[in-house]
Amino acid sequence: MQSKLLHNTRHAAAIVTIFAAGVASAGDKFPSRAIKIVVGSEAGSAPDVLARLVASEMGTTLGQAVIIDNKAGAAGTIGAQAVASAPPDGYTLLMGTVSNIALAPSFYPVRYAPLKSFTPIGMVASVPLVLVVTPSLGATTFAQLQAKVKQSASGEFNFSSPGVGGPQHLAGVLLQKPLGTKLTHVPYKSGGAAMTAVAAGEVQMAFAGIPAATSLAQGNRVTPIMVTSSKRTSTMPEVPSAAEVGLSGFEIDNWHALLAPANLPIPIRTALEAALRKALVMPNIKDQFTRAGAEPATGDSEQLSKTMETETARWEKVVRDNNLKAK
Repeated sequence: MQSKLLHNTRHAAAIVTIFAAGVASAGDKFPSRAIKIVVGSEAGSAPDVLARLVASEMGTTLGQAVIIDNKAGAAGTIGAQAVASAPPDGYTLLMGTVSNIALAPSFYPVRYAPLKSFTPIGMVASVPLVLVVTPSLGATTFAQLQAKVKQSASGEFNFSSPGVGGPQHLAGVLLQKPLGTKLTHVPYKSGGAAMTAVAAGEVQMAFAGIPAATSLAQGNRVTPIMVTSSKRTSTMPEVPSAAEVGLSGFEIDNWHALLAPANLPIPIRTALEAALRKALVMPNIKDQFTRAGAEPATGDSEQLSKTMETETARWEKVVRDNNLKAK
């Protein structure tokens, strides 16, 4: 009896051991459930559109659904904080942008440290801006814009943007030096409203996302002057780059990147990075990114880490040197 009981006990223990090993094995496999990408802006925004395109391809590679969770507000910092506070298990990711990583911390009281609170996965997209002016200004090139500014008796020029602290705002701040004049910043509630203001002649100029500017430019309601990149963009190939008009070093990229909470295990980071790289070389991704005014970015997680460092330092200096504050 005792021998039989001992046998049953050992048999049960063996079953438990096998079951536990199976659970551990299943737990080691990543991913074993859906992955969430948090976007710090509303549905339909550029970060949301790009995240959804990438999520679809990554989900196919990883064998699990990759869903989008919009947490809009405070220049994307609400979404960033949510990810910074999440477990570092690879199931909660962030569509980081130049705004909530490199810019917003200089304007808003955030509870995360951009360079310490996240694990870089990889750059997703390069999104240059385009400088447009109101047609009534009579300038079609940057040289003509400079001449108009010098000829102005009043010296009063202004520019619109979707709000304080974004790349469109800071691009306008940087434009003051090459134009040789102070520009008055007129913030609006959205990029669309800022562009409409240029078309209506309420302001003379603005930096905008390429999709927002394209339709107005095609209708001759705004005049594109340059894109803020070192070379022309395939989305607006007829518009010269900043380097071409003589503004070397004026590159301003409203970049997007995929991030995870800090201390993400290396094998999980590697799996996510590989899935992202594979997604970005898909022909359909490039075509759809182009329509969104973006270009698939290149570079691995280490290069993204360096980009975050240099961009954060660059914009902190711009904010400090120009004594900029959130209103």
